[in-house]
Parts: sequence; structure tokens; C-alpha cells
Amino acid sequence: MVNLNGSHSGRRRFLQTTGAATVGLASAGCLGATSGGSDGADGSDGSSSSTNSASSESSGETTITWWHAMGGNLGETVDALAADFSEQSSGVTVETSYKGSYDETLNAVTSAIGAGEAPELAQIVDLGSRLAIDSGAFVPMEEALPSDRIDWSDFQDPVIDYYSFDDTVYSMPFNSSNPIFYYNKDMFEEAGLNPESPPSTLAEIREVSETIVDQGIAEQGITFANVSWFPEQWFAEANVPLVNEENGRAGDPTEINLDTDTADRVFGWWADMHADGLYNHAGVGNWGAAQQAFLNGQTAMWISSTAGVASATAGAEENGFELGTGYYPTVGDTRTGVVIGGASLWMTRGLSEEKRQGLTDFLLWLAEPEQQAFWHQNTGYFPISDSAVEYLEEDGWFDENPNFQTAFDQLQETEQTVATQGWQAGPASEVRTIIQDGYVSMINSDVTVESKLEEMKTEADDVLQSYIQSKGN
Repeated sequence: MVNLNGSHSGRRRFLQTTGAATVGLASAGCLGATSGGSDGADGSDGSSSSTNSASSESSGETTITWWHAMGGNLGETVDALAADFSEQSSGVTVETSYKGSYDETLNAVTSAIGAGEAPELAQIVDLGSRLAIDSGAFVPMEEALPSDRIDWSDFQDPVIDYYSFDDTVYSMPFNSSNPIFYYNKDMFEEAGLNPESPPSTLAEIREVSETIVDQGIAEQGITFANVSWFPEQWFAEANVPLVNEENGRAGDPTEINLDTDTADRVFGWWADMHADGLYNHAGVGNWGAAQQAFLNGQTAMWISSTAGVASATAGAEENGFELGTGYYPTVGDTRTGVVIGGASLWMTRGLSEEKRQGLTDFLLWLAEPEQQAFWHQNTGYFPISDSAVEYLEEDGWFDENPNFQTAFDQLQETEQTVATQGWQAGPASEVRTIIQDGYVSMINSDVTVESKLEEMKTEADDVLQSYIQSKGN
């Protein structure tokens, strides 16, 4: 059993000795150039911390293996948590193993399941949830964790709703994020714009971009990585499900809603921004290039995950400008809310009693306010529970760090609808690739936005329906 009253000095030493390096390393690991991730935080420049946070030579009698997709600073923070728990627990050691990007980690986990060699604990990307459930390899967390030791009602509603299916919590929320708007306040002031009033719609972003570029203040107005996660968020803000079957929550979806006015407006705006030299196309999945374009002053605005707040704050300071943050811009006047991104933790079926108990203790410890505060402060990911938020508020964290507050306020104001709960589908990764590659075709060929959307819909619908057929075989 874990000594929940044990010393936390190991983790606090980590904060004191690596706090300055934490945000610096994030630019290499937090927003690495990868494809397939939902929040830009699944990449690494190859400088991830050691494969195992705790040596297998530890005196612990029970070893829990945790496969994850956190590179760079995020990987160091994961290792610090695992090492701290192992140090204060009685007979349980948690060993971490970095498996690459979200997609690479998901592939590694599914391959290990097929070979009967799955880890005890796996971090799985948000849109991998349906695939994980269909595999039958994991125990729903609501069944695995004793009800007298965890209060699911304490978790943030948007976070716990995302990972709930058929009214059951299937995985433990871990690195939860949403996208926010970043901007260079100094550039806004130089352009005669109000630095305390960021644009809130796509139309306003275009207006600001034109002002910034026309005055020669920046080469382009805005940048963000070409990832499907952003169009998905625009659908949610407009309260339009991305796929049918209640956004894939009522059953396997068969159609994607790319034949809607929302799709026309989103992709039309995006393509026009590029054509008019107002949008910096960093590349498919290239979160790092987009971040650098913003931090280096090539653009005045940037859209990215809240997981980048720590590194963006440090980067802005290093480059000598004041960073501002705002809510995710909307397609029009409708603002329903954003969808949770990131990943969650899944417990493998068939564990021995010793491993199951040790993993239960670790997960319950990980969900405690102090651990959640440590994770949030060192990364920018949300504290997943109300009690963790209260812990941070009592410490004055949000008052002193308003850019962290932006994403949290946005989460709190999100309405709970079918659209904002987020879409799910077994072949989600393939569908996301279709969307990302489709945009590239729009800006690099003579096809119209309308004809490309029609082609993308046909291709995505085929993928969704083929998945259903494969399950029946």
C-alpha cells in the first residue's frame, strides 16, 4: 500500500532544481514535430529522459510498467512522478517506457496486446479510446478502482465526460488539454490594436492579420500546425458533430459531416488565409515549426494546445515580447465550447492481484491534488479535479500565472453537448490523416474547397464503414 502521508521531497526537489529547465525543454519536447497527436504534446526531439524512471533493480517486490508518449520535458515530468511514487510506496515500483508519438505508442500497445505482452498501464491518445474499448484488453477504470477510494464527481465534467462511454468511465484522465489562442502583445500595440482585446472569431483574425501584414510588422498574421484537431474544435464551437451516431458516441459512425456549412466556412477561411499570404503553413503535424514561427516574430498570432503555455511563456520572455492568450476563435458568433485533447491511462486486464493493487494505489495517488498541481504547473495540462483546482487557487497560482488561467476558464465555460463531448471512431487516426492531407491539396492544387471536401467525405465515409465491416468478420 502507498504511504499517502509520506514525504514528497523527491518531487519538490525536481521542481526546485529543474523548474527553470522545464519550460526550456518544452520547446523541444512539448510541441515536437509529429503527426497524429491531438494536442501537440506527443513529440520529442529524441532527447527524452531515460527509458525507465526507476531501475528494475529496485528492491520493490511488484513492478508496474507504464508505456507513454511524453517526450522531452513531459517525459521528465512523468519520470519524476513515477520515481516519487516508487520512493514512498511500500513494495511497488513504477517503471516508465517512452514509446514515441501518440500514434507510435498506440501502435506499440496494440501490437503488444496481440502478442500477449501488454504493459500494465498504457497511455492512449484521446481518439484511440474507441479502438481500446473494442480491443477488450482493458478494464474500465470505474470497475477497476474501488468506489470508496475515488470520487468521480470531483473530476472536471468535460474531462470525465470525454472518457466515459455508456455511462462508464473507461480510463483515467491524465494529460488533458484544449486549444487556446496565443498572440504577441507588442506587435498588437505597434499595429495600433488593443493588446488586451484579442480577436475572437475567424473573421476578426483575418482583419488583424491584414493589419499586421500590411504594416510590415510580421510576414504573416497567424500560424498553427496542420492537424485535424483544430477543425474538430471549430465544429465543436459551432455545436456541429463531426460524425453521425451522436458524434460516434451512440455507435460506430458511418458518415463524416464535411458536407455542412461549417465545413465550408472553416476550410474556405483556412485556404483563403494561405492564398492571401496571411497564414503560415507550418506543415502537417508540425507543431514545433508553428511555435518557432510565432516565437521568432514571423507571425503575430498562433493557435496551439494549452500544453504549450509553459514553453510559450519562456519563449516569449527569451525573445523579448509580452505573451497574451485568449479563447479559441470561433467560426461565427456561436461559442459552444472546446473538446478535450491529450490522452488518458488504461489498465490492462488479467493482472495478478499484486500488480492490480499496486497499479490501483499508483493511479489513486496520481489523481491527488498535489500530484495534479505538479503536473499542471510543469506542463500546462489541466488539473483534472475540482480539489486540484482548489489546491492551486489557494496557492495563488492562477493569480500569478494568468496565461494558465485562460485555458481553464475556457474549459469551465464549455457547454456539455454531443459536439463538445468529442467524436470517437475506431479508425479515427485514418480519418484525421484524410482531413490533414485534404487541406494540403486545397492549397497546393487547382481543386476547389467544395470539390475537395466532397472527395474527403467520400474517402472518410469509406474508412468508417470498412471498420464496421471488419468488426463483423
